[in-house]
Amino acid sequence: MNSPGHSLRAHRDSPMGRKELVRRVEADGEMDEAGGNNWPIRTVVADDSPFVLKTLSSFLEQQHNFQLVGTATDGNQAVRRVVELEPDLVLMDLRLSGLNGLEAARQIKARERAPAVIIVTADDTPECRAAARAAGTDGFVGKGRIFKQLQTEIRRLFPGASL
Repeated sequence: MNSPGHSLRAHRDSPMGRKELVRRVEADGEMDEAGGNNWPIRTVVADDSPFVLKTLSSFLEQQHNFQLVGTATDGNQAVRRVVELEPDLVLMDLRLSGLNGLEAARQIKARERAPAVIIVTADDTPECRAAARAAGTDGFVGKGRIFKQLQTEIRRLFPGASL
């Protein structure tokens, strides 16, 4: 399994990432890891519920160390967004049309420069947690306690981050 910082390094190595890195270093005089004060966690949210998608997107946009770079409403679109946008983090529902969240996560985590993937679902059962681990995901959050659990998972994956 790739480390969450791996996609950040890949982003820094891309032409657009280098330009952004140079701009940030020139402006701030330092370089931080994802989640630090000067390097936000680039995030994609994938959920088929317009309400959940809007709620999570709005929440992340209010956080100073997150940058919402894209959203997806199905599993195929989630995989495409990851390829196009090279995020550091993907928050993904299990129940998505097209590819379900587990299959989309498998495809994303199989990439050389895979972001961290946290499953965010109402299906908070031991079986779903085990399936998510088997798919190579980095975390699991039940929607019933989403904000508390999400904080814990993000701090674990991105130690410099806070919500």
